[in-house]
Amino acid sequence: MLKILLIEDNIGDVYLVKALLVQSDFADSEIVNCGTLKEGLDALTQKEFSIVLLDLSLPDSLGFETLQQLISKFPEATVIVMTGLGDREIGLKSVRAGAQDFLIKGKFDAELLAKTLHFAIERKKVLVTLGVAQKAREVAEESAKLKEQFIANISHEMRTPMNAIYGMAHLLAKTSLNSEQSGYIDSIKQSSEVLLGVINDVLDISTLQNGKMTFEEKPFNLPELMCNLINVMQYKREEKNLEFHLSIDDNVPKILCGDKLRLNQILFNIVGNAVKFTDTGFVKISIHNEPGGQDDLLISFEIQDSGIGIPPDKINNIFDSFTRVRTKDRLFEGTGLGLSIVKNLVTLQNGKVSATSIPGIGTTVTATLPFKKTEAHYTIASEKNKNKSNTNVSHLTEIPFRLLLVEDHKVNQLVARKTLEKQFKKIEIVIAENGKICIDLLESGEVFDIILMDIQMPVMDGTEATAYIRKNLSNFKTPILAMSAHGFMSKRDVYHAQGFDNFVLKPFKPDEFFETIEQYVKLEVSAER
Repeated sequence: MLKILLIEDNIGDVYLVKALLVQSDFADSEIVNCGTLKEGLDALTQKEFSIVLLDLSLPDSLGFETLQQLISKFPEATVIVMTGLGDREIGLKSVRAGAQDFLIKGKFDAELLAKTLHFAIERKKVLVTLGVAQKAREVAEESAKLKEQFIANISHEMRTPMNAIYGMAHLLAKTSLNSEQSGYIDSIKQSSEVLLGVINDVLDISTLQNGKMTFEEKPFNLPELMCNLINVMQYKREEKNLEFHLSIDDNVPKILCGDKLRLNQILFNIVGNAVKFTDTGFVKISIHNEPGGQDDLLISFEIQDSGIGIPPDKINNIFDSFTRVRTKDRLFEGTGLGLSIVKNLVTLQNGKVSATSIPGIGTTVTATLPFKKTEAHYTIASEKNKNKSNTNVSHLTEIPFRLLLVEDHKVNQLVARKTLEKQFKKIEIVIAENGKICIDLLESGEVFDIILMDIQMPVMDGTEATAYIRKNLSNFKTPILAMSAHGFMSKRDVYHAQGFDNFVLKPFKPDEFFETIEQYVKLEVSAER
């Protein structure tokens, strides 16, 4: 039964509304009449009503302010205002202010009154639903922000000690060790890589879920990428004595235009899984140029292994998050996110991924991706850049240059300094423990060829220090590389927006670390010293 509050002081209008309601499909409604706004507000305080029919001309309140007072105290009320013959504009204004509808006295009958009540009730339901949806959206967005911040913080807290562990293991591996000690160091490095893989998986799946993954379209050398991938997998495949086969069809272009980093990530996950689940036999990678591409090339990457295989009832679930393979006597390590990440990365690039498997025989995973068609001259440019880069690398190890390391973590200071000194024989390293000390050094006239800037530090962090340097030090052209344990720094637009030239993500791999530094050190400046 509908409960209607009629706030109306004119007895004739009260009887008319009640009579019209009796003639409509609201005949069984409970009607409460109040002659003043105060009485009406008191009634709303004591009881819940489905509809409020509000006259705007009352003894204690007149005009549009009558509605404003009611809405301010009861914003959720479903209000229909009743106006005089010349007050249509006030009625429209009332709807804009929060009323669901308006009626002009003397101009409505039982049918119009019933329609207005139905409309007001349904309109209110829609608005409430939209309000709930908006609130849910805001809560979801806030939750996503908190989740992203939490994951970023966890990434930092895990990567910082990981950098020390991995870096120290690398330095120790360069010393004189017997075979037993070398085995221990290899175990530390392998375990560090497994843990780093877990961290990266969690970060990647979070980025994908938040819809913040972006893709580049740049030319890259496909055979070079595949050779690098196989080299990365070398230790694991040699440990199991697996045969590795790479086959690239003749009609597959050497230079593709797309996102090299994401392709490497896709293949690393698929090939990594193939190696993980294959104890004996082979892993074969076949690359084909599929027909059907018009504006784009369709390149398929087929990874076949002779591993344990997947049961038919599990094959459709392998691309789901947190899916892990169990056998009777073994649970394989990992987060169960790798192939889920693969599927997301492929799908977001308008590609397809599928899998077939026979238990005990092996599994084949195929990822097909579109790539932009490019010109052959990219091959020449690529080779020229490659040769130029190689020339730089061969000379930099013997050229003196100054590096400012801005880092507060003592162990990471030691790791970075020792690692750099072993690679660059004539490097001079100055250490600043926070951004403020860094700025003081630069303002005092100290000159450096490159700055490695940690992000999270006490007193003044790396972002604040870099922003100050870019704004206040005129003609400052020294490259600043961010050293961050935060996964979000690997997004190019983030570090560029904050004033950095590039980044080094902790824990850094020495070869990549050296290559990034070599890219930015000004050789001609160093050569003059």
